[in-house]
Amino acid sequence: MQAGLLAAVMFPAVTAKAADVGLDMGADMSAEDLLAKAPKLEETSGWYLRGDVGYVFNELPDWAEVPIFPVILSPELDDAWMFGIGAGVRLNDVWRIDVTADYRTKADYAALGLSADYSTTTILANVYADLGTWSNLTPYVGAGIGGGYISASDIEALGVSVGDIDGWGFAWALMGGVAVNLAPNWQLDLGYRYVNLDDVTNTLNFHQSAHEVRVGVRYLLD
Repeated sequence: MQAGLLAAVMFPAVTAKAADVGLDMGADMSAEDLLAKAPKLEETSGWYLRGDVGYVFNELPDWAEVPIFPVILSPELDDAWMFGIGAGVRLNDVWRIDVTADYRTKADYAALGLSADYSTTTILANVYADLGTWSNLTPYVGAGIGGGYISASDIEALGVSVGDIDGWGFAWALMGGVAVNLAPNWQLDLGYRYVNLDDVTNTLNFHQSAHEVRVGVRYLLD
């Protein structure tokens, strides 16, 4: 009985209060205003810019692997750092493409009586498949083809300078990694890339590959 009496007393007061709030909201804010203040998903044009840095684990070039007395010559090629830039576009929820230019810093090549500074620049057209997004993480795989420019400078044989060797050749790459959403227009890219260079002009039987561990950022253009 007391509960019923309390409900009878409280219900009109609550109804009146709700009506007052509704009148105030209607007077101060329209439906359009409410929709305008609702949170929205960020949309971009699909285009993006990228920048990358990384560490390069160089493998010996073919011309460095001298078949005569390889143990005595013991050729070695140091690792290097790389810096890259690029631009691309997302085609749909899965596929995207970009063009990248990457420079590897000079690495010391040394063998018995022979030394040189070795560096590489690659320009690649790449295609990627994004494999879905979970908790702001988007794994991907990709492949690229293009050209590579190699430079072997300050070559010395038995202490005598013999000049430089350089040239362009065919380059291809395989890559994989994960993108992390940092902000509406920013992504962190953590990746691995295998790069292969071949058929370089002005060199003898040149072939070289490398493994890159990369960290980059992508800026998504509005």
